[in-house]
Amino acid sequence: MVNSQSKLTKIVATIGPASDSVEKIEELIRAGVNVFRFNFKHNTVEWHAERIHRVKSVVQKMGAFVGTLIDLQGPEIRIKMIQESIKVTHGMRILLDEMSYIEKNTHIVALSITHPGIIKHLKKGQEVIADDGSFEFVIDHENGKTYLVSKSEGVLKTNKTLNIPGADFPFPTLIERDFEGLELARLKEIDYIALSFVRSKKDVLALREEMKKLGIDSKIVSKIETKKAIDFIDEIIEASDGIMVARGDLAVEAAYEQVPSLQKKIIKKCVEAGTFVITATQMLESMIEHPYPTRAEVSDIANAVFDNTSAVMLSGETATGNYSVKAVSTMAKTATYNEMAFDNDLRLTHKYSLLGVEDMMCEAAYDLYRSSKVLKAHIKGFIVLTHSGRTPRLLSCYRPRLPIYTFCPSKKVADGLTIEFGIIPLIQDATHVTTQEVTGENVRTAMQYLIKKGFAEKGDSFIVLHGDRWAVTGGTSTVKIVTC
Repeated sequence: MVNSQSKLTKIVATIGPASDSVEKIEELIRAGVNVFRFNFKHNTVEWHAERIHRVKSVVQKMGAFVGTLIDLQGPEIRIKMIQESIKVTHGMRILLDEMSYIEKNTHIVALSITHPGIIKHLKKGQEVIADDGSFEFVIDHENGKTYLVSKSEGVLKTNKTLNIPGADFPFPTLIERDFEGLELARLKEIDYIALSFVRSKKDVLALREEMKKLGIDSKIVSKIETKKAIDFIDEIIEASDGIMVARGDLAVEAAYEQVPSLQKKIIKKCVEAGTFVITATQMLESMIEHPYPTRAEVSDIANAVFDNTSAVMLSGETATGNYSVKAVSTMAKTATYNEMAFDNDLRLTHKYSLLGVEDMMCEAAYDLYRSSKVLKAHIKGFIVLTHSGRTPRLLSCYRPRLPIYTFCPSKKVADGLTIEFGIIPLIQDATHVTTQEVTGENVRTAMQYLIKKGFAEKGDSFIVLHGDRWAVTGGTSTVKIVTC
């Protein structure tokens, strides 16, 4: 099993019935999980509250740094029927109405949706996709009524997803259940909040305003899963703390053949902007039921690593799968190996903007790293003494293939770095003396701590970054090589 500290790409794992015991949570962390995701599309608020408490208790007991992420449900469209399912045949006409019923003494079948107000906006010939692409319909109008005309066959179940590619309806940014999720995020001090079905920066700003009212300072992850989000991707990245490439709904909305190139473009934009990015959906789908991945799945993870994603995510694989721990260790092993397959200087392919001294210091540290590779100097990693976490994030943007050991003033700052590529957050109280100067003794204390924790040995060299004084955000001014 791969140690969670031996990889640089982070792993987000979804908590569910297959992974919510104390023993399983500990196994998952040891296998390589860096952030646990709580999907608010499923289970009760009480269920999530209990599991969040359980995760935090295990993390505290292990002395680890593992983040928590609440994934809000958002204004998702789902099918609503009185019956549990209907058999759909090719050419079948299904009445789309505010009431989901089967008319007596007729063969007319009807269904409704969670946001029936949009039915009046649907146009004849418009494409509709259900159950994550399992069913395809087109809209037809007759005698003032709206129908779904089937272009596929199968058993359609109630509560399945429904997508209308390219459509733009007046949905709310947050639904009632999302406000319950936000309150839980406040109570449990959640590190990340994922916003579903983001359309533009207005949605992100609306969430940020609600969080401000509640006193929540979690980081916002915008899920890119609509065609409109692609059109406004630059402003969404700018308004967000992180991005999730949610390939399931995105494949339905934007066409599945476009998803690989969209993934690469979005990740590149995020790396250039200094925004963390998660690649998600069906990365090890076969391991829900089987102990080994398909070769295509292994290639999918490797390609996300080659794209320089910050993190990769597991959903059903850990929430309900039969091999949750093995799925994580498979992902960790694949990421670890392929991180070292390519170590290109991203400055040749990416456009970075150096906006201040701190940015230039991080580039200088990266230059030292590149030079050490040419000279074959034995550099074991970076040591960053930080107050806010900004410096290690900036350094992470260059994707150096060495760990960034980051000494933080608090657990809050440390947990907020758990999803960032290459960053290993640590707390060593003796290194932080607020308002005082940063001294050589602080650096030596940090190195001794790394030796004590097994991250380093006597004689190892590190590239060190720090400012002149503690508690000065943006004050990084020193880059040097030190030896334990």
